[in-house]
Amino acid sequence: MRVSILGLVPALALGVAIGGFTQIRADEPSILHAVAADTQFTLSGHGNGHGRGMGQWGAYGYAKNDGWSGERILSHYYGGTVLDSLPPAQMSVRLTAQDNSTLDVYSDAGLVVNGQRTAPGEAAHLTALPGGGAQVVVTSGCGGGVVWEAVTEHPWVDPVDLGPDRPADQFLKLCNNDAPYRGALGVVLDNGSARTVNLLDMEDYLLGVVPVEAKAEWADSGGAEALRAQAVAARSYAATEHRSSYADTCDTQDCQVYGGAGKEDPRTTEAVRSTAGAVLSRDGKIVATEFSSSTGGYSSGGEFPAVEDLGDALSPNHDWTVNLTAGEIADAFDVGELQSLKILSRNGFGTDGGRVTAVEVVGTDATVGATGMQFRQKLGLKSDWFTVGDGAGVVVAPDSESTVPESNSPSDDPSGTVTETQIEKKYRELGGESGSLGAPAGPEMQLPSEAGTFRVYENGTIIWTKVLGAQVVDANVLREWIPTGGS
Repeated sequence: MRVSILGLVPALALGVAIGGFTQIRADEPSILHAVAADTQFTLSGHGNGHGRGMGQWGAYGYAKNDGWSGERILSHYYGGTVLDSLPPAQMSVRLTAQDNSTLDVYSDAGLVVNGQRTAPGEAAHLTALPGGGAQVVVTSGCGGGVVWEAVTEHPWVDPVDLGPDRPADQFLKLCNNDAPYRGALGVVLDNGSARTVNLLDMEDYLLGVVPVEAKAEWADSGGAEALRAQAVAARSYAATEHRSSYADTCDTQDCQVYGGAGKEDPRTTEAVRSTAGAVLSRDGKIVATEFSSSTGGYSSGGEFPAVEDLGDALSPNHDWTVNLTAGEIADAFDVGELQSLKILSRNGFGTDGGRVTAVEVVGTDATVGATGMQFRQKLGLKSDWFTVGDGAGVVVAPDSESTVPESNSPSDDPSGTVTETQIEKKYRELGGESGSLGAPAGPEMQLPSEAGTFRVYENGTIIWTKVLGAQVVDANVLREWIPTGGS
């Protein structure tokens, strides 16, 4: 069974992750009346972001209102981890705004390129070449005359001192906007497209991450410990990043936001330096400590246990409301004229049943199924924790909601009372607490990419997917599904 599960799970998870929306009975004749395109639907939600791991506004709330230390904040959101120490390390960062461009850079103190040191203010222009290396042109200033040029096998521009924590006059600056960067800047071709990479010390890197991922001004109102927690979370996340052969990470929200030296702030610099080298680990491995702006009052679970987030009450997005027309929803999912919108399942954590895990959009041309996250992205919602209200008398099938995925939905008795999920049914068949699995050790949780669900017991785990149904596995098999450090 272990071989079978390990073979099926990655393929199943990948299918859910990249398969997009599911087309359902697109050719069936419509039996519902279309909703007028200008009919308003009111979506009321909580939080901003995916909700996994630490909520940044919640961390601020716990620091400001409850006096929590950074260490206590981290322990709350990242259950099952311990503080650990990271040896000195470097980060390589793809600067996405520089994609498909040459590298044009200067430094007030001069710089080193092709083994030669330039005079202060002279600029180096590097064009990546196939097979590695670069064409180098050094000019007088960014737009002045050519001083010298060469072809180099070392496609990097280095500061005059490569050590960490260098003074500002040694930073490398981009000619197009004077944006300063610590460390070195280099060029590479990625399938023929030019990329610019910033290589620097891990602690220097974090100086440009924490002030753009959190709010430095929180330190002025009792939130300095939230910034310390952010520094540890950002360091841990970065230490697990290995995005490509030429760069560990990128500088956008697809990785974690990095603004270079120009975004540094003394308050966040203090947070980084006071936690130098501190990371979170589990079973001796650093974990990818994801975080988002606001949990809405409850984290979403997954890599870390879902927890109530009372600190999030300070968030400006703790609660939100959006009005969308039937036409906007129908157009987003390409279903023709909208007939109904149904929330099929939720994750069970928080009010209203928690975050949406499955949605059905029914139209005159097609019926489309989507995860809550896909629905959020298509319609630009702040999070996947929302409820749908009706406008102009439109009924939105509230009875279809449950707290588990539809295909793992509970059995119903004649009175309509929810009794058990498929995992609970399997557990009961195996004897419950008096059986071989023993007592439950946690709540029912989502597998990655919402491929199914699982629940951990004292002596094993039950997983459920559409392909496998409910099956008993041991903890080692479960770790193959949910590898430590996956984001």
